[in-house]
Amino acid sequence: MSTLPAPSAVAHHWGIDPGVVYLNHGSFGACPTRVLDAQRSIIDGAERELVAFYVTDAFEMLDAARAALAPLIGAHPDDFAFVSNATTGVATALANFPLRAGDEILVSAHEYPACLIQVRDAARRAGATVRFADIPFGVGVLDERAIFDAIVNAATERTRLCLLSNVTSPTALRFPVARIVRALRERNIETILDAAHGPGCVPLDLDAIGAAWSTGNCHKWLCAPKGSAFLHVRRDAQRGPLTIEGVFRPLALSHFNAHPIPGREMPMRGFDFLGTSDVSAWLTVPHAMRIVAEIAEEVGLLPRGLDPHDSASLTGAWRAIMDHNRALCLRGRNILCDAMGVSPPAHDDLIGPIATIPLPAHDAERTRRLLARPTRHADALQDALRDRWKIQVPIWRYPPGPVDPSPGAPAPVRTIRISAQLYNSEAQYRYLADALCAEIERERQY
Repeated sequence: MSTLPAPSAVAHHWGIDPGVVYLNHGSFGACPTRVLDAQRSIIDGAERELVAFYVTDAFEMLDAARAALAPLIGAHPDDFAFVSNATTGVATALANFPLRAGDEILVSAHEYPACLIQVRDAARRAGATVRFADIPFGVGVLDERAIFDAIVNAATERTRLCLLSNVTSPTALRFPVARIVRALRERNIETILDAAHGPGCVPLDLDAIGAAWSTGNCHKWLCAPKGSAFLHVRRDAQRGPLTIEGVFRPLALSHFNAHPIPGREMPMRGFDFLGTSDVSAWLTVPHAMRIVAEIAEEVGLLPRGLDPHDSASLTGAWRAIMDHNRALCLRGRNILCDAMGVSPPAHDDLIGPIATIPLPAHDAERTRRLLARPTRHADALQDALRDRWKIQVPIWRYPPGPVDPSPGAPAPVRTIRISAQLYNSEAQYRYLADALCAEIERERQY
């Protein structure tokens, strides 16, 4: 192992281990230390006077946090609430939708596995079925048209609901969600938009996209604390036929659902107090937005005239951050593809600050042997990169799930997914390319 490459000039704002080349921001995000300090200050303030905090102060702060986030996601503050994560958002939408026996829910294998579990469970309880759109990965070069056609053409007269990712987790593809949602609505099919990789990842305009339900994580690309996410519900879906009981509800109900605070209209305000929960992660979202913008300003990434201290400028600041991260990710992807002699699996316009790349293929039998190795992850190659090269990056397979051991069965495509955040540097991707080439050569002897 050679000397580790240096991260970017602003990496010191994060508490990431300097002895690790961290290229996996997309899995769990990472908080700048100043963001964690802001959260700690909120927690300390609550503990000084808990009654005042939970009875009055927290609600005012939650409203302020929604108002700060709303312009970045293209939504009205009254139409979304904070939740703990995007999977909870998907589960909440499914729990409110009046699914019937014989209905279909449309998905693809590109969706996040935990969200697919929610879909299968909802379908099982209702007597509905799950229908998969076939979108191959690692075979040819995907473009928007192919993705659009595969999803929309897979819908049938029984399809009532679609789970659709804004940016897919396993394959890191930016789906043309606005076009898909619009085409499905024309056929009376509603959409749950999983924008787990949404705020701070790619530009969002939820009102324009028009999905009935949209959920996204703030702990990933916005670098807010873990446990900060949102659930947006289109205005007409908050009450009426798109809900089981006529009004959209959280999974757990508090006494405020029966006795609302005057002036705090239901239903979305019903999510604000679900018991004595730690809401500090939600309240830290505006701090994270500002602090990361200040870090970007430190290295000259913000266009002239944008002030990260001005709430009206934050959306523009974050557009510059997203542009920077996407450009760095594309450079990293191209470095890896050139080094390994593989082609990018998708057009550039499907890529944000995260990209999945197929690894050079072995024969099917060797691939099955490699995937059967013991591992702490999905593939022992990830262990090797971490243990021998001090690189943290996910190695997955597409399609996910168990490998068919039958002779002659096709082997899955093994993939690597890289992320790009302000703390990363181009040198880190070059180092990863060298490590991958060495490890793939080692695998050829296995």
